[in-house]
Amino acid sequence: MTPLATDEVIVMDRVYSDPLALSRLDLMLTKIDTHHVTVTNDRGLAELASERSWADAPRRTGQHKMPGPPTLIFDVFQWSENQTSSSFESQPLTARPQFGPQPWTFRDHTVFAREQSCVCQSAWEIHCAYGCLHQCDYCHVPPYFTILLDLEELARRLRKVGESVPHQNLCKFDNQTDTIALEPEYGASQIMVETFADWEERFLLLYTKSDNVEHLRDLDHRGHTLISWSLNCDTVADQIEKGTPSLDARITAMVRCQEAGYRVRVRISPMTPVVNWRDEYADLVQRLLSNVTPDVISVDVVGWMHPHQMKDALDLSLFEPGASTAIEKKISEGSRTNGKHLFSHQLRQKMLSHVIGEVKKTRPMQPISLCMETTDMWRDLGPSCGMTPGNYACVCGPTSVPGHPLLIDRA
Repeated sequence: MTPLATDEVIVMDRVYSDPLALSRLDLMLTKIDTHHVTVTNDRGLAELASERSWADAPRRTGQHKMPGPPTLIFDVFQWSENQTSSSFESQPLTARPQFGPQPWTFRDHTVFAREQSCVCQSAWEIHCAYGCLHQCDYCHVPPYFTILLDLEELARRLRKVGESVPHQNLCKFDNQTDTIALEPEYGASQIMVETFADWEERFLLLYTKSDNVEHLRDLDHRGHTLISWSLNCDTVADQIEKGTPSLDARITAMVRCQEAGYRVRVRISPMTPVVNWRDEYADLVQRLLSNVTPDVISVDVVGWMHPHQMKDALDLSLFEPGASTAIEKKISEGSRTNGKHLFSHQLRQKMLSHVIGEVKKTRPMQPISLCMETTDMWRDLGPSCGMTPGNYACVCGPTSVPGHPLLIDRA
């Protein structure tokens, strides 16, 4: 487990009624340096949250620049005993604890298309925590980190309701946190990998920036677990993605997992227009592809915030002059643009096409896809990827699994 010292750990009293959850809590606490453990109930947590203004505003990217480790909250899902339906739709709302995630959520491509002009694919995603140990300045996570401990029950129910969506072959776990940083004490990797190992035509996608991968190497994944890393250039990894492993450390972790038979994937994300970004991202591509053979790469430019939120969240002095000036101009004009595509089409196209070109120059047959981009961007860059909005494979698409004709074949 990534070393952690935090001022406070909060434990919900219902954890003590679940022997497996309690055993997991006891093990994790041996790796957490804290002087204050509070045991409370729903009312007590609500009072603490009110005192700390945790629920005063909706979450937004850049809302909280994390000055240090978050307050940890340990809880269990609140499953309803009368939940008998075997569908995803019937269960999540009653299982959600205070300040914690639903066990699964639906990524709806129609909403992204309507509200953000994004091309995406609908899918159910699995969750067991909300928050993070990393301290990336652009992130939307709150100053608390809720970790759900009844993983065996989550896996049991997941296996049952997962059969209700036969069209989805890939399940992403967990993009609301980085569970790998909590391992092996947490045990989520082992439970989820084993859940999918013998699940015919189903695949698990682990989602991480971590280099804490030794616990994965001996798991019997049987080719049914894929691991995706978010990578960034050195300036972003070191100065914006605070608390994360370096680019080289992440690439080394990818190598270790590739050696253990896992298919590995890459999100070069969120690409950020720092000074000298062209050379830095070209260098990233060379270091990555000199060591790893991802079955797909997705590329994405930073966004998801108002201009003034970006200025509050990120150090604009790290940006190339044109990019920082564009943000300042939007602020002076009173722009309240709040979407995925804060930067202009022209700048995003320049950055994305540069990385696509570097990848294809180094490895012409490497599959590479756009992530959460517009139909206009697909029109301009889809041909260089060899994909279209109606026919593409990406890191977390519900059908982007081994055997997909647009992915590298490792059979």
